[in-house]
Amino acid sequence: MKEVEMYSFDNKNYILITKINHYLYLSNEKNPRDMMIRKEDVNDPEVLLPLEDDEEFEQALLLLTKKKNSQEEE
Repeated sequence: MKEVEMYSFDNKNYILITKINHYLYLSNEKNPRDMMIRKEDVNDPEVLLPLEDDEEFEQALLLLTKKKNSQEEE
């Protein structure tokens, strides 16, 4: 069995799907349609922060898309 990283927000558990650079892509363990992206605090990687704005959200999605596309090419 594979070990997974779990994070809790608002009394809900989220599983780490993937990490790219300092962005963490998370999915609710009970509802896979409930997803979120957080980023590590540069001063303390144990602290997860929300994204700053829509531009940063788009940047994080672009990184995820590029990773998915490169995996499909392999």
